[in-house]
Amino acid sequence: MVRLIISLFFIFSLQLSAFHRSMFLQQALDKKLVTATGKALGGHQGFCINLTLKNLTKDSLVILIEAGRRLNSIEDINQDILIVKQELLALKSNELKRINVKGYCCQASMHSPSKGAIYDINKLADSNLVKLARYLNKSKFDLQAEQSAVWAISEKRSAANIASENDSLTQSLREMVAYIKGEELPWYRILSQNYVYQNGAISCIYLKLQGLVSLSTDQENYITLCVRDEKGLNVCLVKSEWLKAGANQIYKLDLPIKGMARGKYSLEITSPDKQLLKREFEI
Repeated sequence: MVRLIISLFFIFSLQLSAFHRSMFLQQALDKKLVTATGKALGGHQGFCINLTLKNLTKDSLVILIEAGRRLNSIEDINQDILIVKQELLALKSNELKRINVKGYCCQASMHSPSKGAIYDINKLADSNLVKLARYLNKSKFDLQAEQSAVWAISEKRSAANIASENDSLTQSLREMVAYIKGEELPWYRILSQNYVYQNGAISCIYLKLQGLVSLSTDQENYITLCVRDEKGLNVCLVKSEWLKAGANQIYKLDLPIKGMARGKYSLEITSPDKQLLKREFEI
């Protein structure tokens, strides 16, 4: 009987010592229950930030690090980072822990942070970036597509920039970003590649414009594809193969655009006697 009482007392003591509180990181910061700092691991995308959290209380804490938190760079030259994957971190009383978090640059004109760059924990980003971060938290795409999705919102770029060679993998992300921005889903997509210079500056190199369009002609014709800038000047001229007679023929565009400046353009496809198609696009 004495042993039973001692055992029950021991179990009860363990339960008391194991008491913990669960909350969002923002709540813990607001109540001054934890301190938090961030350091760059080098790079601007993926698991590129290491967070250090310390529990200031006598209780155990379970902290949820929110997807959608915008980490503010202490150095103005470096990019802010948007966290896109939530993480749970358990902290014992007065315990300090470190955790790597997944995020993306949300200031394309700034520099990619070097290893050790300091970040303020800051607060949640604007509502559109939070919506995107929560979507990315539940989904998985390649790094280039996810980074392009963040820039499509933070830099007000077209959702068409969210693309990959296997486009079926990025279609849903492009649709979500267009929905969040309240814009019409672009009829085209742009394949691009980011280049990071030694000083951390990032350049987005546009490679190809791709898309499917419908063409109709009542006789076989040799068609011409022309791209014009906002001033109506020819940017490039591409002569295509013969187009057979027929209605609503699906024509696959795969147009090299490397070297073209950012801006608005029009694409025209004509036969010798009439215009078959005119579409607007933006890079």
